[in-house]
Amino acid sequence: MATANGHGLQSLRQEVLEAGLCTYCGACSGLCPYLRPFQGRIAVLDPCPVVQGRCYSFCPRTGLDMDALTQALHGTGYDGSPLGPVRRVLMARSRDPEVLAHAQYGGVVTTLVCLALDEGLVQGAVLTRSQGGIPQGVVATRREEVLQCAGSHYLASPTLEALNRLSPRTVPVAVVGTPCQMLALAKMRLSPLAQRSNIGKVSLTIGLFCTWALSHKFLEMLSTVASPERVRKTDVPPPPARVFEVHTEAGVVALPLDAVRAYIPPACTLCADMTAEMADLSVGSAEGVPGWNTVLVRTPRGETLVERAVARGLLAVDALPQANLEHLTESAQVKKRRALQNLAQRSGRPTDFLYLRLSREVAGRLLGTP
Repeated sequence: MATANGHGLQSLRQEVLEAGLCTYCGACSGLCPYLRPFQGRIAVLDPCPVVQGRCYSFCPRTGLDMDALTQALHGTGYDGSPLGPVRRVLMARSRDPEVLAHAQYGGVVTTLVCLALDEGLVQGAVLTRSQGGIPQGVVATRREEVLQCAGSHYLASPTLEALNRLSPRTVPVAVVGTPCQMLALAKMRLSPLAQRSNIGKVSLTIGLFCTWALSHKFLEMLSTVASPERVRKTDVPPPPARVFEVHTEAGVVALPLDAVRAYIPPACTLCADMTAEMADLSVGSAEGVPGWNTVLVRTPRGETLVERAVARGLLAVDALPQANLEHLTESAQVKKRRALQNLAQRSGRPTDFLYLRLSREVAGRLLGTP
């Protein structure tokens, strides 16, 4: 695993920010006075003299040793399997009417976070909330605050900044985030600078399936059909719809998906993790099954929480249809292969994947080469 020795803001700026690799996860923000989220990008306010920087060490786009990260969290090496280490696959839905009224799909994440808060498993949760159409990280400590964060946020959000700014009184916490944010947390755990972070306060991680995010420039397109402040929900229905739905009080507007995809940041095409493999639980939609979520249980901690929710009558669970599992597996595998191809194209060398550290065997398997 790469360390932070000799690498600070200057290296981060050259290798990530100026190279178009930044995912806007927020792991580098809130640590010092020099970096701030600004209009969908991380702005460098002043030069930083520190040569061993947390910003570089925690970034999911610097020295990402997948074998070391997977071994630390899951106790096994990284084999490049499409979905990563999984103990159990299921389909779930909240039984809470209030949660379902706020949910994007099945309300599983909201239900689990509320349960963890209610039972004192955590004192707060780092979540994403849109304010004026702009998503940002918040720390929710009450049920009503969790409900305000329910639903999907397609714009990239620097959510982990909220973890970096966490109050010393709010411990332990859960963190809900995208695959790149889960990777950043995994890097924090192994970083030689871990003691200068809040990673020790994190006791539960819930990852969200993610194929891509949108840059903040998408707000310009969105504003042609609705004021961002009045958007209640956005969604991408399953194929063959090929639209991006914008839900407002006045109704639903369907934007052509191809036009929306033009706002996907280049960094998303370099991501090899669709299902948040470094989380305790990973949650996404159950494609073609309205009102349900797909849940990948990855760790004993995640399994215990799901079982507790079922025992309390808070979640309904069922088997995920085989066709859904096969499609999810195929989609995750394709994302890995395309990411490696794009990274190799960027580097100009077939075995150089820039930030991503893989064994030759795993890389060959993912690319379908000997």
